[in-house]
Amino acid sequence: MGEGRGRGGGRGGGRTRSSTGTSWRSSRAGGGPLEGPISRKHSQTSVYLQEWDVPFEQLDLGELIGRGRWGKVHKGRWHGEVAVRLLEIDGNNQDHLKLFKKEVMNYRQTRHENVVLFMGACMHPPHLAIITSFCKGRTLYSVVRDAKSALDINKTRQIAQEIVKGMGYLHAKGIVHKDLKSKNVFYDSSKVVIADFGLFGMLGVVQEGRREDALRLPHGWVCYLAPEIVQQLAPGTRTASPSPTPPTTIWYELQARDWPITNQPAEAIIWQMGSGEGVVRVLSQISLGKEVTEILSACWSFDLRDRPTFTQLADMLERLPKLNRRLSHPGHFWKSAERLHHHCLREHCSQGKLRCPFSYDQQGIL
Repeated sequence: MGEGRGRGGGRGGGRTRSSTGTSWRSSRAGGGPLEGPISRKHSQTSVYLQEWDVPFEQLDLGELIGRGRWGKVHKGRWHGEVAVRLLEIDGNNQDHLKLFKKEVMNYRQTRHENVVLFMGACMHPPHLAIITSFCKGRTLYSVVRDAKSALDINKTRQIAQEIVKGMGYLHAKGIVHKDLKSKNVFYDSSKVVIADFGLFGMLGVVQEGRREDALRLPHGWVCYLAPEIVQQLAPGTRTASPSPTPPTTIWYELQARDWPITNQPAEAIIWQMGSGEGVVRVLSQISLGKEVTEILSACWSFDLRDRPTFTQLADMLERLPKLNRRLSHPGHFWKSAERLHHHCLREHCSQGKLRCPFSYDQQGIL
């Protein structure tokens, strides 16, 4: 770490300000010819980032807890328990470095109970890392796929409401979560925390395979994308403009405990999600209750203009019927076990008749 980093200027480095609001930096400590202009915006950005700069040597890295397309995540310690995301990118690539610092600028302005707490970043190559609070509990992905987890309508509504509050906050701050999925949502003691608001957008997510006509896609990732983004997928795609899509697939997972489309080739899933045909088929084959299905239909609307805002989605969730132990409400969430018959369309189902979406009662499928 160089002496004097984080201060207003180097020792003896004469700095003057012109009438245009541009700073000029001397090329040597004792004064000399001016190197060139440094924009005021760039200078302010550097100052803003300095207070969040964490020397890599201060981190105590622990066990490896995750691995992603941009690097590894370690449990660690830095003034307490933290999560450290080590980024495996070329620090000499100025474009990547600028994008990284832009993400740090986004992180630093977030403070919400349902959003992971940003604590700092290592911003000097070769050690680039983002440091956040350590999320306790389990990922929502593992919770919904655990047959022992009891998820009634009250609990699924509460989880969805907290996700919507966190996402609404991020969007109000001008931040679009570019990788929202159940693996990036943590659930512990009835508290939901959203992590990983997506590093560098879609850059590098769609990677070129060994052949130029091959796509390499993370398992299940396409199901979380809006149709207009799926339509842009192609070998060699490097960027895409993310849409503010509600957490529709997560809402579906909370009910059906799986992705809407599974066990199909990537090409088939891309076509079904990109054309909207897959969503129509899923909603026609599964019965989750009128109110739940209405939310899914609205959030999965093919036209972006027809999708609810996070404020509207919060109102829709609030209007869901509340579970009352003394009453029997329509919809399979509130049916008693005695009336349910298990007839799953899948060959193997471990969810049981209380949780499986393909259960039916005396009058037909629920």
